[in-house]
Amino acid sequence: MKKSSIFAIFLCSFILVIYFFYLSFAKQISYYSAHVACGNYYISERPLSLIIAEEGKIKPFDNTWMDNLFYNMMEYSANSEDSTLTVAFGSVETKMKFYPSYGCSTDLNKEIEGIPNTNNDHHEVYVDSAVQKLIEDEYISDSGTRALVVMQKDKIIGQKFDNYSSINTPLLSWSMTKSLTSLLFGRLLKENLISLDEFVFPDSLDPKKKLLTYKHLLNHVDGLDYKEAYFPFTDFFEMFVSEDIGDHLVNLKYKYSPGDYWAYSSAATNLLTYKLTEIGNDLGFDIEKMFQHFLFNDLDIYDAVIAKDPSGNMIASSLGFLSPSSWLKIGQLMNNEGIYKKKQLIDKEFIEFMITPAILSNETYIANFGGQWWLNTNDKYISPELYQIKQKIFSANGFQGQRLMVIPDLNILIVRMGLTDARTEWNNEGVFVKKIIENVNLD
Repeated sequence: MKKSSIFAIFLCSFILVIYFFYLSFAKQISYYSAHVACGNYYISERPLSLIIAEEGKIKPFDNTWMDNLFYNMMEYSANSEDSTLTVAFGSVETKMKFYPSYGCSTDLNKEIEGIPNTNNDHHEVYVDSAVQKLIEDEYISDSGTRALVVMQKDKIIGQKFDNYSSINTPLLSWSMTKSLTSLLFGRLLKENLISLDEFVFPDSLDPKKKLLTYKHLLNHVDGLDYKEAYFPFTDFFEMFVSEDIGDHLVNLKYKYSPGDYWAYSSAATNLLTYKLTEIGNDLGFDIEKMFQHFLFNDLDIYDAVIAKDPSGNMIASSLGFLSPSSWLKIGQLMNNEGIYKKKQLIDKEFIEFMITPAILSNETYIANFGGQWWLNTNDKYISPELYQIKQKIFSANGFQGQRLMVIPDLNILIVRMGLTDARTEWNNEGVFVKKIIENVNLD
């Protein structure tokens, strides 16, 4: 064969590889961006121009030149008449339609009877001038903050919102929704519909998979062959863009025996939610109505929207929209050891489980993580923002600094929602919380 022919074959093969790489990359980016933009536009009602300028700049390469090139290839458009939003990356586009209460979907012809959003909460407000001043100062130092509320003894003592948000605006909570799946599990546990030590796949022929319990999933000691990272072509994106997340996760292999290794995992949360969906189906509920019936109705929460994959599986690891008001109610439930409005919704023992460090089979403690709730420690390396704070803190945390923080000794709740630059967290978290504790009136 002539050298020219070999070169031509090589060149064509190379071009095909690059082309299919581009198609896969573009699909992942456009799908991810469409989900985020669609929710922010139709649920949070933020202007599309602002979404493009803020959520649109996700800096996937963490390199200014590459990120700007990437950003300039993205195009966003919305059509409010048919409730759709489209994101294109080059020649590849993802179009989604928004359905009230259900969320955004690539299925443009769903027939869904939505639950009306009727949240119009009015919490008691007794402004503490010192706390309000700290909140005002925080907005100056961190312009990405969209909602910052401090509650003490069930009264709001300071609050501020950006121009497009209020106490009742559902905002993208990211991984805070992981903590919600634990609460749903706790409600089902109280109703004797499930147990911590119940095997998830009792009939599996895989010896590791067969040992998996719901407690393992809640503690993120599941052993799944999965690594959490938020870039295209990672395990997270492979899961996120799959047509059927449930089927994808059920067929994942196991790298460790459950209980032997801890790793923060969106896969664990979504597998847990998928299995809870099966329980709900047996009871006549889809997962959305299951959340509403067993958890949200009792908390007077009617604004929660958690995104789904094309097959209807809830992406409970990441894409939940709830208002600051709703997160305050969840904080009250946690702070009151499972009681809300004098009703024991979740057993005190399960609340304690969620805020107790996970423990591995070799008796190693994961000091900063319980049952999908984060725990503060006095270790600078484990809790770099909060290690100097003596009071016990547990929290629901999300990407880019979403927080519901519970400080039970002081009866304080802090909700912070917003958008920090690229992949950073709430930059001033430790300083702000420390100042709140120092300045709050404890009488």
